[in-house]
Amino acid sequence: MKNKKEITQYKNQVNSIPMRKRTAEEMNFFFAVLTKLRDEGTKEIIMDKYELAELAKYTVTHNKRYRDTIKSLVDKIGTLTYLEETKNSYEAMPLFLKFKATWEDDLTNMELILKVNPEFEYILNRWNEGNWTKFMLEEFIQIESTYSKTLFRLLKQWKTVGKREFDLDEFKRLMDIPKSYNVGRINDRIVKNGIRDLGPHFKDLKVKIVKANTKGTPVIGYKFTWEPEKNDAWDQNKFNKVPGKKQTYKKKPYRSKDGTEFAKSYAEKRREEYFKEVLEEKNSKN
Repeated sequence: MKNKKEITQYKNQVNSIPMRKRTAEEMNFFFAVLTKLRDEGTKEIIMDKYELAELAKYTVTHNKRYRDTIKSLVDKIGTLTYLEETKNSYEAMPLFLKFKATWEDDLTNMELILKVNPEFEYILNRWNEGNWTKFMLEEFIQIESTYSKTLFRLLKQWKTVGKREFDLDEFKRLMDIPKSYNVGRINDRIVKNGIRDLGPHFKDLKVKIVKANTKGTPVIGYKFTWEPEKNDAWDQNKFNKVPGKKQTYKKKPYRSKDGTEFAKSYAEKRREEYFKEVLEEKNSKN
């Protein structure tokens, strides 16, 4: 079965950290780091360049470029802070106590040294406390749009419920949408594309644009719905059926950055692979 270290899991508070202004590549590295730190307490963790690249599905073709990418990661991700506001306080806390990159002169060896802030030890460790978000890291990485990546995480927080409703202001804040975006642009560029991009990851995903019963029927929010995932099913097998039952998946067309249309079949492929593993495991026990 899938290595547990390729399953990203964290407390829901992480979803409130504005991330959309980071590039897709930086988001991939950040959640690869969180995946590595999961269940490690507050001890110092060292990742060599190949381990980090493998988790983030990054192809190392040029050492200097990779070093520059890691330096940028330290600048933008290593300094991330979590903002916590209560009735009588407002506090900014760094996520990491240490986020250090090192390399040799010839760049043949690079390392990332990580240590989570003890204040946030619970975010990646204490699963019996509070609520958490969990998803396959590879699913997150294959999504290209930063808006869709953010929406993916927000919906995964409610994956077993099968619905998530946002009022307009909350949606703008959590998605980190520029103030200059009007509702029409949000609908076309973010909501519509999000439904397309996340279709392979949420079965029967739909969105209802919620409007007010007032003059002009202004948009006041969005309600996303999908088929809930079951608590008793391992996450990677969320679309698996009972053995012996035929299952089909509709592949969604995607468009690459250069405009070439292709089918991203990763999600369907992974489901088929895990279903096959379940059958093999069942047969081996008989």
